Formats: sequence, C-alpha cells, structure tokens
Amino acid sequence: MQENQQGRDIKTANLLLGALFHGISEEIMVVDENGIIQDVNKVFLDECGMRKEDVLGQKCSDIRLLSGNRCELTSQYCPLERAKKTGQRVEITHRHGPKGVEFIELSRIMYPVTAEGASQLFVEISRDVTEYRNLIRKLKSSEKKFRTILDTATDAIISINSEHKIVVFNNAAQQIFGYSRDEVMGKDLNMLIPPRYGDHSRFVKRFLETRNPRVMGKTLSLTAFRKSGEEFPIELGLSYHEIEKDITFTAIIRDISTQKQLEKKLLQTERLAAVGQTVAHVAHEIKNPLMIIGGFSHQIKDSLTDDKAVQKLGMILDEVSRLERLVASLGDFTKVYTLVKRPADINSVIQDVLKIMGGIYSSGKHCFKANLASDLAEINCDPDKLKQVFINVITNGIEAMEDGGTITISTKKLSNDIEIQISDEGIGIREEDIFHIFEPFFTTRDRGSGLGLAISYKVVEAHKGEIWADSKPGQGTTFVVKLPLL
Repeated sequence: MQENQQGRDIKTANLLLGALFHGISEEIMVVDENGIIQDVNKVFLDECGMRKEDVLGQKCSDIRLLSGNRCELTSQYCPLERAKKTGQRVEITHRHGPKGVEFIELSRIMYPVTAEGASQLFVEISRDVTEYRNLIRKLKSSEKKFRTILDTATDAIISINSEHKIVVFNNAAQQIFGYSRDEVMGKDLNMLIPPRYGDHSRFVKRFLETRNPRVMGKTLSLTAFRKSGEEFPIELGLSYHEIEKDITFTAIIRDISTQKQLEKKLLQTERLAAVGQTVAHVAHEIKNPLMIIGGFSHQIKDSLTDDKAVQKLGMILDEVSRLERLVASLGDFTKVYTLVKRPADINSVIQDVLKIMGGIYSSGKHCFKANLASDLAEINCDPDKLKQVFINVITNGIEAMEDGGTITISTKKLSNDIEIQISDEGIGIREEDIFHIFEPFFTTRDRGSGLGLAISYKVVEAHKGEIWADSKPGQGTTFVVKLPLL
C-alpha cells in the first residue's frame, strides 16, 4: 500500500516536472559534460525546427549548425566550458541566429546538476533578449542625445526634484554660476539664490499643494547668486513634468549681465545727450550776463571806500568766479570731444598726474602709491584728456578722505585691454548713489558741480573704453578704467 502511494507521488512529481519543463517560455537544454544533448523542452524544438528524436544524443554545437544557427562562442566563452571549469552557475549574452538572417541576442544561463549515483549534467536556459537589448541601446542613444543637447546649450539648464534638490546642472550652468556639477548635484537649490530672497523651497511646497502653475511657462527677471558671492541679473523660464507622481522642475536661465550693462550704458548716453543740449543752451544764456556782472562788480569795488561794502562785493566776485568755472565745466561737458590720439605709455601719463597731484597736496596728509605693470604696451589715446579723467577721479578720492589717507593707482594688462584702478580709503559710496555718480550734476558734496565724473565718462567713452566704480560705505572706493590696446 505504501509502495503504491510512493509510486503515485513519483508519477505526480514527474508530471508536474514535465509540465514545468515544457510549459516554460524559455528554451531548456540538458547536456552532459561533453555537450551531448540528454533532453530539451518543446520551446527549444520549436525554435530549432527539429524533432526531439533528431536532437537527443547529438552534440549541442552540431544541432545549432544543423538547424541553420551559428554559434559564435569560442571555448573560452562557451557557457558549458565555463560551468565545467567553475562548477557554478554561469550567465552570458551573445549574438546568435540563422544564416542570412539578422542575429538575435540570447541570454544563456548554464548551471551544473549532480544527482547521487548519476553522471554530472548541465542545464541551459536560453532567453531571447534582442528586444530588451535594443531598448537599452535606444535608451542610451536617447540619453546621449539629451546630454549632448544639454551640454551644448548656451543657457543654463537646472532641474530640481520635489525635495528642492538639484538633479540636472549642465555645462552652461557650471560656467555661469561658477560651480562644478559635482559641487551642486543633490544639493539644495537655495545655494544659487541670494539669501535676501529667503527659503525658495516654500514656493515648491506651495505648488505641490495647489498645483497652481501661475509662473510656469513665463519669462521672469530675477537675480541669482554665483559661487563667488556675486549677485547677477538673470532671465529664466520655468516648466515642470510629472512621471508616475515624480515631479521635476526645470529652469532655463540666461545671464543678462552684459545686456543690462549695455542697457545702462545706452540710457546713460541718452541722458547725457539730452542734458547736454539743455546745458549748452543754459551756459550760453548765463555766460554773457555773468561777464557783465563780474565786470561792473570789479569797477564798483575799485571805487568803494567803505570796507564792509568792499568785503560784500568781494563775496559777490567770488561767487561770480565760481559760476564762471561752472560755465567752463558746462562747456567741457557739452562739447563733442575730438580726441588728439597718439601712441602713449599709460604709465607715463599716470606718473605725470601723480606729480601734479603731489604738488597740489604736499602737506603729507594725503599719500599717493603707484603699482604700475611693467609689461604694458602703448595705447592709442589722447593723453591730455586721460590726465583730466585721472585728476577728476583722484580729486574725488581725496575729498572723500577728509582725515587723510592713501590713493593707490595700479595698472595691468588684460587680453585686449589695459586696466587702471584708482583706489581711495575714504567713506565709500552708498549703494543707491553708485548708479548715479556718472550722471551730470549728481553730487553728494555741498559745493560740487557734479560734472567731473560725467565729463570723465564721456572722455573714456570717446576712447571706446569703460569706467565704473566698486564701493561699499566705510570701505573706500575703487574706480576702474578699461582702455583698448592698439
């Protein structure tokens, strides 16, 4: 009775094993250590197009050839040889297919099976992975195209996930922000946003809660934060996409620093032109009456005997002189500059200016220091006009140092320009004032005309150069002049 039950159990197990063996969707082949086929499943026969009796007892490589398939594997990469050598499960992927037909790619798993009292057998399971491998190749190709587009874009492209962490940072972003990709990947986006804007992640949280895309698809003008700590103007467009509830936000960012500088320069030029026309008319109207007032005042002063009257008339003449100087400055400001250019050594021009200023300010309260580069080439310029610029800037610096201090002038060669820096140790310029210092009549001093820097701006502009100031209150000011090389 027990033997009958065991027989039934064995029969049931064999039926189940046979069902699994022939029902599985992969090819199965059982071979001995010499590669002689001991058994195959139905899928194997269907793929080979052969009968089972024609396959059993044959060598696996011969069956592949007889069926029109060709196996490219050498003994070094043959899964049977490797499984025999290692005694462990082996998996390889290789190309395989009928002659004259496009190859398929097979994943072949071979592992040894040892039964007690029986010779060692090897079971091979083969799967067609052609479609899967093609998808992988297409995905890699798509990723390569995406990366190429991403890294050749001239605008910065930055993406963050729903946790506000940076997940995409292209080459242009590295150049614009000054960070390498490794420095920012996985970091919070707040590192690129000026601290005064607060925590930006609150906007992402609000969007995730409301899904209100009010800024998506629009061009925004903001400021960003470089690695150096510099804030700079940007334009950016925002978008988002959601895949299986995973949201990614992408910003395309353009550094518009140069554009803003050009706009500012154009606005400055337009203002100067408009003011110049008005000033020219006013100066002309004032000049003649002023000459009459001054002339008659001198005559009256000479005829007076009352000391108090003479003193008061002297004050009138002092103010007339001041107005005459102002009118002269107005004339300098409104004139169209005709530069008398010639090759000149900018260091020599600066040394001449320092001799003049040293003679005027010889009390020792103010000092002058020069750090002049020795490798400067001559530039084509009007030395006299540039002297006027340097004197104006130095005079401003001296007036900003009421208790004395040092004026430092340095020169250096850039790739296409010469740069002159004039630094003082004065009170500095307020942030709200620094954008107006080159405007005509803008001054923070009681008796200043507000024309010195405006005239300097026009002279430098006529040389096709640039002039600007860097300053912070209480930390002095540095004026920078860039002039093109010959």
